[in-house]
Amino acid sequence: MLVQARVDGDHLLIRLPWRLAVAARRRTLRVSLEPVAEVRVEPSWWRALRIGTPGRDYRFRPGRWCAGELVHAKGRDFVALMEDAPALVVDFYHWQSPYARLALSVGDPHGLAALLRDRVGRLSRAPVGGVGADAS
Repeated sequence: MLVQARVDGDHLLIRLPWRLAVAARRRTLRVSLEPVAEVRVEPSWWRALRIGTPGRDYRFRPGRWCAGELVHAKGRDFVALMEDAPALVVDFYHWQSPYARLALSVGDPHGLAALLRDRVGRLSRAPVGGVGADAS
């Protein structure tokens, strides 16, 4: 019952398994990769959680899983985490994204983290001003 996530162009597409989708009251999520500040894998899923107030669409089963939005001083986090699974953690520049952090239990967190880092690196090296812009 892990989250399915894939990179589609400049976006991360997330599809929740049915139990987490019912808990979070959403099945899919599409997030832009442009405002990504950091990508990492957290071996302990509970360390990816920040202390905050559960949003309207946040549910948890103690010691098993949690899914939905957490609201805190730095913004909103979207989490879909399973017990005993490492967490892919994506932090955003919160003023440019609806979320400050995504924390997801995915099948291959290290592989997806490497792919995200590569894609974010390409986005940040794009020439300012469009294709063929003169930097001088």
